[in-house]
Amino acid sequence: MKKIYNAAIIGCGAIGRAHIEGYQLLENINLTAVVDPYEPARKNYQDEYKIPYGFKNISDLQDIDIDIVSICTPHLQHHQNTIDVSMLGIKGIICEKPMTIGSGNASEMINVTDQNNCKLIVSHQRRFTPGWIKAREIIKNGEIGSVSMIDIRVEQGLLNWATHTIDGALFCLDDPYPLWVMGSLERNTDRYERDVRIEDSCIGLVQLDNSSQLFIQSDLSNQEFTGFNNDAGYFSVIGTKGMINVSETEVLLFSKNTNGWKSIDLGIDENNIKPIGGQTNADQIKELIDWIEGGSEHRGSARKAKNTLDIMMSIYESARINQKILFPVSQMNYPLDLMVEEKKLKIIKKGKYDIRGYLNRNNINEEKFTELRKKGIDHHQIMVDLNTNSKKDISFNT
Repeated sequence: MKKIYNAAIIGCGAIGRAHIEGYQLLENINLTAVVDPYEPARKNYQDEYKIPYGFKNISDLQDIDIDIVSICTPHLQHHQNTIDVSMLGIKGIICEKPMTIGSGNASEMINVTDQNNCKLIVSHQRRFTPGWIKAREIIKNGEIGSVSMIDIRVEQGLLNWATHTIDGALFCLDDPYPLWVMGSLERNTDRYERDVRIEDSCIGLVQLDNSSQLFIQSDLSNQEFTGFNNDAGYFSVIGTKGMINVSETEVLLFSKNTNGWKSIDLGIDENNIKPIGGQTNADQIKELIDWIEGGSEHRGSARKAKNTLDIMMSIYESARINQKILFPVSQMNYPLDLMVEEKKLKIIKKGKYDIRGYLNRNNINEEKFTELRKKGIDHHQIMVDLNTNSKKDISFNT
């Protein structure tokens, strides 16, 4: 008989709903509690999903039996939230991406959870999508020869989209270790994402220990790959005998055997694949439970996720000191903040703005929010419609 695991969500915002979709598909999960300092958000989750316990503080979870926790708070809270949760004797944590801000924080998260015998994974859930799994299989089988380069083009900031895409590239290559990173960036505007300073655009070149390289462009290229647009789940893999264009829902192969681009059968209708939520998140949770019960290391373990974070931090650090960054990394702080403090970035267009400012819940009509949710309208869309402060200086409750 399967053990029943009690789960809790910390942060009752948009992304927490994707985690709930995954939990709801598993018979051995009881969604038991939510934690959020903002009462309307907490109450909305409890009412909508019939969750018995709602708390203001993480420490309140010690009063009930919880096994697995999803941390769905903004980036800057991931580090302390993870430490606080692991101190409660929790068996497993699913921390949202990016893992945290700064390589030092990531190392501490891993060390503390290890000390508390808590399994920590980062929600790079796209590793469970059929497209990425098929791409990994094609590369392993040698159909495109040795991989020389993976081309990544994203938007919405390095920390927001590229964390998924860089992670996907590493996954498809069987998680090679980065050797060095070179990067450059521009920040002419006072741009933020969920209260974190981000760049206007950047590029990065990553050398991996399997002789492959990653070339990363964020907010630079509007040129689309064959068959795809630029998104968090798309990248192009170039090998010595062919290439593949990859998304979560489709893989296009070009080789001497395909007579042009060929769509590869994934064994499932692409309309039934959800990159975020649903079965994708359920599979991520199932593999965490397997790891807790003595199975192999999770494909999204914090150890693997830290490589993705360190690559992003190293793009910033390379731009900061004008040097190639060797691994393991030595800069423990957030290089972009350091660049601003050192006055190395000149703001040309004044005015702080946050590209995810519409997620700020401080000033919305909560009755209207609840009404729209009952009509089945997506959380993000409601926030866009109700929030008039998306370009203002904001703080987040969830």
